Amino acid sequence: MLIDALGSFLLEAAAGTSLLLILFPRRVLGKGFFVLHGAIASAFLLLAALARPRGSSAALAVPALAALAVYTLLSRGGRPARALPWLAGSAALQVALLARVSGAGASGARGWIFAGSLLGALLFGSVLLTMNLGHWYLVARALPARLLFGAASGYAALAVARALYLGLVAIVVPNPEGWEALTSLDRDLLFFLFRILWGIAGPLALSYYVFQTSKMRSNQAATGLLYVALIFVLVGELLASYLTVLTRFPA
Repeated sequence: MLIDALGSFLLEAAAGTSLLLILFPRRVLGKGFFVLHGAIASAFLLLAALARPRGSSAALAVPALAALAVYTLLSRGGRPARALPWLAGSAALQVALLARVSGAGASGARGWIFAGSLLGALLFGSVLLTMNLGHWYLVARALPARLLFGAASGYAALAVARALYLGLVAIVVPNPEGWEALTSLDRDLLFFLFRILWGIAGPLALSYYVFQTSKMRSNQAATGLLYVALIFVLVGELLASYLTVLTRFPA
């Protein structure tokens, strides 16, 4: 069960990083940014494939990893136009794999679990990419300030969406047994409270300050806050994956 939860989280991390990397401007940032994050996403995906969470498929994982490796090599060679289709193809395969893994063993809540996993993937990917983008300003000082502001705005929006989604599933999802397990003191309430504190309240509060500091063009302050936000999101999404695997409810 722990391996399933870890594998699911690693797959989320890979998919979220790959999907959002498509949106970052290549001509402005240069090849190093994309090589770094292609390698990071590849490492996440490789570890997820080795963990083999329930529902995993080698027929999806192997070509997704191969396409991501080709993307990283082409980016290193300075061929962004040729590299982008490989990244998009890998991201699509990863989303399909995430749908299989998140739906494994679920019944009526399968679609809700997948949507929650995809939101978690995007939230993690956004905070990772935005934090490293803040570091990139130390290397390339001529970068336009709007890049960090736009990325920080995306992170803030995803943090709000993740919080709203958890509130929605608590009302709508037809799985009273799963919700009872999460909210019962005899079951998983303590873990669920930590999940809300670390994965919802923390990132949500920090998103406001990240947004404001990036708006003021205080890049170092925003990057420092994003370090803390990354830890919060990491712990929160790990707990969410564990609780979802345990209860088959979109935590």
